Amino acid sequence: MSKQILSAFLLAAALCARPALAAQNVANTSQKGSLLIFPFITIDPVDVDNTFIEISNDETSPVHIECSYVNEAKGRVDFDFTLTAKATASWDAFFGDGIGAPPFPTNGTFTPANPNRGELVCFATDAGGANQIAFNHLTGTATVVKTDDVDAVQAKQAFRYDAWSFIARSAAGLPQSDNAIQGTPGLLQLTGGLAGTYDACPAYNIANFNPNGATDASSTITTEDNDLSVVSCNQDLRQDFVLHLTKLQFTTWNENENSFTGSYQCIDSVDTVGLSVADNAALVAPSNFDFSTLRTPNARFQVTGVASTQCPNSENPGLMGVLISSLGITDEVNEDAELGATTQTAASQVGFVKWDPASGSVPWVKTH
Repeated sequence: MSKQILSAFLLAAALCARPALAAQNVANTSQKGSLLIFPFITIDPVDVDNTFIEISNDETSPVHIECSYVNEAKGRVDFDFTLTAKATASWDAFFGDGIGAPPFPTNGTFTPANPNRGELVCFATDAGGANQIAFNHLTGTATVVKTDDVDAVQAKQAFRYDAWSFIARSAAGLPQSDNAIQGTPGLLQLTGGLAGTYDACPAYNIANFNPNGATDASSTITTEDNDLSVVSCNQDLRQDFVLHLTKLQFTTWNENENSFTGSYQCIDSVDTVGLSVADNAALVAPSNFDFSTLRTPNARFQVTGVASTQCPNSENPGLMGVLISSLGITDEVNEDAELGATTQTAASQVGFVKWDPASGSVPWVKTH
């Protein structure tokens, strides 16, 4: 074997033997994992909203699950339950019907904010709720339902999205074996590698969208407006929490690849951002999402969480989002349908989830 061939063989072998790259170990919505994050939970009483949640265990052994609701006003409530082998737990956020979960919280002091919207974070723990563990067999979906949408032609609407899923990782960056304690109790490290960690976060999100006021080529569908429900990967679920703020920095492109910059908003770790001037006075340069500015019926945007002097005490977190679009199908002015889908992502960013582990007995346990 020549030296050149031997060198190439050794290089290929070394690359194959390397731990999984951090950029590959990034949370997404198509895998199973040990940590699930749902960026958009709503129980808005105006449109009689509710959100139905399902979490499944795709393994032949049971697992204990710790969950936390956090609304945009920073009100929060924790609960836990056990999933038996191959089981699915389901419940609604408004009442908790199903597993008897607590209702979604509507308290909180952080303003401006909507206490009827927020997020759900769930992850595997040991039976006593004292340690987070690896159990890469969890999946989840959220179904958002409106039963009386007051500004829509069609009052009853629904859409479903998949939860963002994080795999628990080993020191080599590979999926960790079941029930291994992952790091220090109360701290889930989202780095994509090293012992006791979880997948890293997406560094930025991208989405294809139809600009506000745009009509499709068939002239049958008009986009009334767009909203982005987004959470950061710097999550503090503790009762004595610390705020984690960021600047959402947007760039939009039209079909002709013309870019539009300068749009941003200062947010907390969970928020829903209206991408139009009518829905959101806090968004800078909202016209960057309008057909009148973009001039094409299709477009795309990129959003990144950055630290900026324009948003005091802001950080550079990873992001996870759900884009929600209101469409007029039979009417160019009024909404017929509201559709939602998770954003796409790129690159990786480290993050964390902090929580309050149980000390002693667990006060609320439901078995399914």
